[in-house]
Amino acid sequence: MAPITLHSHSCQHCQRLIVDESQKAKAPRDGEERNFIHFEFTASDIIAGDANGCSLCTWLLDEEWIHRSVIVDPLAETRVRFGFESVLAAAAEAAIRIDERMPPTNPDNTLRRFYAQTGAEEMADLRLAYFCNDNLTIRFFGLWNTAAKHMVYRSRSGFSFFASPGNPALRMISTRPVEEQAGLQDVVERAAAWLKECIHGKIRGTKIHAVCPAPSEDYMPTRLIEITNNDGQFELKVREMKGCPTEPYAALSYCWGGDQATKSTQALLPQWMISIPWDKLPQTLQDAVTFCDKLHIRFLWVDALCIVQDDPNHKAREIAQMPNVYRNSIFTIAASRASNVQEGFLGERIATEFPDLVFELPYRVTRPPALGSITLIKTKIEPEPLDTRGWALQERLLSPRTIEFGSRQLRCICQHNPRGIIDGWRLHPETNSSRQDKLSDTVVLQFDALQDQPAHAQRAGFEEAMENWFSLVKVYSHRRLTLPTDRILAISGIAERYGRVFGDQYCAGLWRSTFAKALYWKPTHEGGKMHPRPQAWQGPSWSWISVNGPVEFPRFKSTGEHEPQIIAIDIELANPADPYGALLEGSGRLTVRARMSPAVLRFEERRDGMLEVFAGSISMGGGNDIFQIPITYDALETEEERGENNAVFLELSTVLGEQKWSTKGLIARGEGNDTFTRIGTFDYTTSDERSRQNDESLEAWQKRMHYEFCWFSGNKEKVVDIV
Repeated sequence: MAPITLHSHSCQHCQRLIVDESQKAKAPRDGEERNFIHFEFTASDIIAGDANGCSLCTWLLDEEWIHRSVIVDPLAETRVRFGFESVLAAAAEAAIRIDERMPPTNPDNTLRRFYAQTGAEEMADLRLAYFCNDNLTIRFFGLWNTAAKHMVYRSRSGFSFFASPGNPALRMISTRPVEEQAGLQDVVERAAAWLKECIHGKIRGTKIHAVCPAPSEDYMPTRLIEITNNDGQFELKVREMKGCPTEPYAALSYCWGGDQATKSTQALLPQWMISIPWDKLPQTLQDAVTFCDKLHIRFLWVDALCIVQDDPNHKAREIAQMPNVYRNSIFTIAASRASNVQEGFLGERIATEFPDLVFELPYRVTRPPALGSITLIKTKIEPEPLDTRGWALQERLLSPRTIEFGSRQLRCICQHNPRGIIDGWRLHPETNSSRQDKLSDTVVLQFDALQDQPAHAQRAGFEEAMENWFSLVKVYSHRRLTLPTDRILAISGIAERYGRVFGDQYCAGLWRSTFAKALYWKPTHEGGKMHPRPQAWQGPSWSWISVNGPVEFPRFKSTGEHEPQIIAIDIELANPADPYGALLEGSGRLTVRARMSPAVLRFEERRDGMLEVFAGSISMGGGNDIFQIPITYDALETEEERGENNAVFLELSTVLGEQKWSTKGLIARGEGNDTFTRIGTFDYTTSDERSRQNDESLEAWQKRMHYEFCWFSGNKEKVVDIV
């Protein structure tokens, strides 16, 4: 194996910056101090190091820093209830560690500038520290006031770090150098050994990877690419597999990056069944063929060539078969690092995009005591291109084995070992909101297992599986689709497995048995971004497939006095043979019996550009007061739509408890004839000031609630449709 060669900077000043995590085990320190590792190095030492040519000190001076007055002080001035002052103070100090609390980027706010403006007398003795909570990164540096025992400045960013082979720091640091290439022979041998163990490995007659299914003995895709290696020259062709003996094959999961120059069409397929010219293949497909050949796999499935792209009927049938294709492959090649089919995945890797910012610091270890070193590098921790692609999630999760070629490492993943076997860098994948490596419900891959379980275990398994489904949809919804109308299709393979195991009815992305809970889905609007309402119909408004962007399903207990009563769910499928696939446009009529009240919407744009939406109405309780509450808005409507005066509260759950009153439901717009479209959700619980007081009797509390709240108590239930 050959790690990438990096030229790191180290000097007499760097050698004073000894990383010593044993500090955490020493005498206890107060408050925030215990969360940082402190160097015997001050701000004046940084100035001196920069003057003497220390590149790390120069970076520290020229990096963006944030003063505590921007983050901590405003929070510390917040008014709180008596007795909670110490809690607020601790929370305010901790806020400097939270990246989400950081102000917008301003590269002019360098430490060099602060030092020049504030002066050496005030800053010179501030002590350099760093925050590291995972032994993978120095998340940021800070300047610590030892007298006041708090952080005064923090850097915007930090570094990843690793330990080289043979270094004493390896006892504590799991991250290794990035390997130069992914397709080296020793890597292939390691992958082959993992593959053999996953499929055939046994200890005393017991399968080692018990949760990893073996390839099917009676399934083959409609077509495969046949690979023949004649003395180093590849001969390729598309082969019809009907009637052929079952053969092991690999599947490819990759980013197209636009229309494909080389693909199967009705006109070209006969030619590809004779021969596919090597020079016609883009680099990702060439790399997939090369890797399969090294592992002695003769067949490869690639959607662009194995599906006739200009035959809509054939394409629809093959898309419905894609879950079976990936599930029955011997392994899936995930070309994660390539953003398009021309880039390939076996080429040289890049450890860092900032080769001039590589530093070596001493690292002190114990048991036995030794002084090693770590290498600091700047890395962009971003989702791999394939992790942002909607279709690739089910390709990953339904594949029993995946060999992933990432930007900095190769990872062999299976259900038995979802962390995977690697060739360098980090033991765990670099996580992000759109990545998921394991289908938590392994029974979904091995659906026959439930038949041998008792009924109570099946019920418990079902409830857990539904929670896992909600989590999976949350991950999936962060991903992008070239065609947003594919939002229901690109997860249909996983839905089919859940439906097959649990026998539940699939309703446009929701499950019938958890429908009342699932109706509370809501968009997360991460980063303050609200997606516009899609122009093309993607699904009924009551389903998350009708909007774009991330969604989530909040947890709650269905204990309300007025839960939604589902009367009917009318869905028409585009293909009746595929209950987990696309719907006919306009299909999906939900009929419910619920209480409603007219709603007036108010839109308010905050300083940061985020749109806040409020809904108000006249309470139908005893007080007949006007109320107004914030709501969650599903998608950004046009100015014309926002101006329409046709919104309603649709109450789904109201609870009058012994301490608080709460109500939840949907916000919808009227379409006429008791038909509505969903546009948001509401969720209100009385605040401490308005909830039951300590000296208030239960009878007085309930009487007050019926007068001040119980907004829907005067409304009669009505049968309405949501489309």
